[in-house]
Amino acid sequence: MPFGVLQEMPGVSESEYRLVEQHLGPDRPPGLLAHVAGPVEGGWRIINVWQDEAAFRRFQSERLIRAAGLAAQAEGFDAGKSAGFRSMTVDGTEMPFR
Repeated sequence: MPFGVLQEMPGVSESEYRLVEQHLGPDRPPGLLAHVAGPVEGGWRIINVWQDEAAFRRFQSERLIRAAGLAAQAEGFDAGKSAGFRSMTVDGTEMPFR
């Protein structure tokens, strides 16, 4: 069942977002169906649609946390900004496609 994640990241700029993105690597994470990211007033917003919640949780634990940590060590990214994001998840029953 598709699983959506909306991340609101107050205080995060495009350059900070790109720092973390660089450490994620160029390959598309398994199970990622769609990725949209861009600036919003006062921060950055990311919307992802995953094949299922398990695919998102795998990505989060195996790649995302590590990438934010590497960006913090190498480039001085404030990992607290990514750790403190507000997230809203949506399961497939609320999405208009299946």
